[in-house]
Amino acid sequence: MADITTKPTPIQRNPLDVATELTQLHIRKFEVVTEEDIANTFAKYYALAAKLNRTHPDSLVNLLPEEIKSKLKK
Repeated sequence: MADITTKPTPIQRNPLDVATELTQLHIRKFEVVTEEDIANTFAKYYALAAKLNRTHPDSLVNLLPEEIKSKLKK
């Protein structure tokens, strides 16, 4: 019988997942309690995540601090 090997698939996050997790972190950190504040916070994180999801990774690298960029080039 042949040995079959597979590579693990990295966890993929879509903008909805990212916005949900960031909203949860934001609520814990800043104690947001009203539904309107939660909705506004989620909308802002979702818009950001959706925009970054459509942005080419090369242009995002330019936003990183120099010490991180230098480690990427190695």
